[in-house]
Amino acid sequence: MTLIVNPLLEVSDFDSDASRPMKLCVLPRADGEGDVRFAVPADYLALAGSFDGERTIVEAIDVYRAQQDTPRDVEWLRKLIEQSLLPSGILVGPGQDPARAATSAQSTRSFLHIKLPIIKASVVAPVARRLSFLFRGQAMLAGLLMFVAMHVYVYAFLLKGSQFDFNQLDITSILLLMLISTLATLCHEFGHASAASHFGCRDMTIGWGVYLVYTVLWTNVSDAWKLPRRQRAIIDIGGVYFESFFLAALVAAYLATHHPLFLFGFVFVDLSIANTFNPFLRMDGYWLVSDLFGIVNLRKQQEAWWQELAARVRGARGPTRTTLSRRARWVLSLYTVAGTLFIAFVLKTMFQVVVLNVLRNLPAFVDEHVRVISTTPSALNVAHAFLETGWRLLVIVGATMTFWNIGRGLLRALRRLTAPQDMPGRVA
Repeated sequence: MTLIVNPLLEVSDFDSDASRPMKLCVLPRADGEGDVRFAVPADYLALAGSFDGERTIVEAIDVYRAQQDTPRDVEWLRKLIEQSLLPSGILVGPGQDPARAATSAQSTRSFLHIKLPIIKASVVAPVARRLSFLFRGQAMLAGLLMFVAMHVYVYAFLLKGSQFDFNQLDITSILLLMLISTLATLCHEFGHASAASHFGCRDMTIGWGVYLVYTVLWTNVSDAWKLPRRQRAIIDIGGVYFESFFLAALVAAYLATHHPLFLFGFVFVDLSIANTFNPFLRMDGYWLVSDLFGIVNLRKQQEAWWQELAARVRGARGPTRTTLSRRARWVLSLYTVAGTLFIAFVLKTMFQVVVLNVLRNLPAFVDEHVRVISTTPSALNVAHAFLETGWRLLVIVGATMTFWNIGRGLLRALRRLTAPQDMPGRVA
């Protein structure tokens, strides 16, 4: 087979903490919808450059090995070509459409199950451009001080001695909290877009999707891949930065009305922010760790690192699969330990809040509504009982699905960890 480098391939430097130089590759997606981006070691592209449209795979490998000081053997390099460079579209064969060759190694099923744009770039861009001044240094410092002072005031004074019981919320409160949460999330997404606009990115689209078992909003900031790590990290925290202004509005609303719903809203948005910084789901915390420490495709690198560790425990030896520097490996090990503890904490909290609280009180709650409907039957009472019971059941179903997904994911990870691995890593 004779191959050539995809003529549509765009290559630029990529700022990471890998042990060897990395390049950012951009190609049109095979499905014709946008671009696909790959961060790959620079020597992968040197191997691709050995193809001139006339050499066979073996001849190109020989040329590459003659020019490069590589520890990889011929078989490993052949797998790299067949299992990574060809599927990713970096290399194309004779007669292959270069515009339909690139696919991503990322599984869309493990990230967003549904991904729909809801606010066009033509709407997002002018708003983000006008708000981008908030990402100047002095403005961000003032925002940080406001964020800290506001939380000290709320938790040390306004909420002191208050008790939040999930069962005390009725359906009206839940609907209003959902509205507050939605507005806060929209504010969050415009924070990402404004930060990206501040650093010169374009085509930021805001959309809706389903991640695991819950709905999320997302912002397309693909242009940020070309930025230095520090600027990418600011874009990662831009959403929470903007949410701090929304929290300030909730505090102001509470001080003006003394309605407790605004304090519930403050706490719920804060919980959402804490969840956003969870570095073990593909949310802002995940990208923040990835960008701050320059670890490309954090989940894949974590998996490769654990596979290497498991192989060494079994006594196997061979070339490393990860591209991480020594410092990045230390960060990854700490990240993994903290992730395990975090998942254990989430499971324990969900068990207490849902199973021991909502589920335990559900029979008595249903009995009370049955009694009310029996003594005062009316469409309004039936609808009220249906809605009040319904959101509690949704919480229980959501918790069950979360337990199921986490358990299934852990089993899959364990199978991959114990399976023999001897193929080049494909980073995308």
